[in-house]
Amino acid sequence: MEQEKPTKKNNIKFWGVALLLGALLLFIVGGYPFVKQLALDTIGLEATGTVVGVAGADSIQTPMVEFTAADGKQYIFKSYYGSRNIRFAIGEEVQMRYLAVNPQIAEINLLGRINYPSNLGATCIGSFLLMGGLVALRNKPLVLDFSRRKG
Repeated sequence: MEQEKPTKKNNIKFWGVALLLGALLLFIVGGYPFVKQLALDTIGLEATGTVVGVAGADSIQTPMVEFTAADGKQYIFKSYYGSRNIRFAIGEEVQMRYLAVNPQIAEINLLGRINYPSNLGATCIGSFLLMGGLVALRNKPLVLDFSRRKG
């Protein structure tokens, strides 16, 4: 028995769905930290925190920081980023930012700003994949007409 070859339409739908899933993955991986850091840098409040623990293996360590928010309560957060080159000692004071509406959303200034380019890149690639996936899933073919018409 001979298997039928997939039709062109099914192949395009497959790639459209694959592009949309890739875009979703990149938005989660790069978009959330990018938007979070952007919010912290624009509307976040400055604070000084104390490193109370370090999680992770020897190669990449992620600091856990305790700080006092404007409401007077103590909060502990685990940094979203780990670093191989930047080490934090327990008891070390670090400059950080947090959101007043939800103090659990916080980040050490240095670690958040170092990761801006990679988060921005993942977000941009995700948006291009999203556009490609949406175009592939359209029912009509995409036609770009660059000819000049006199009217």
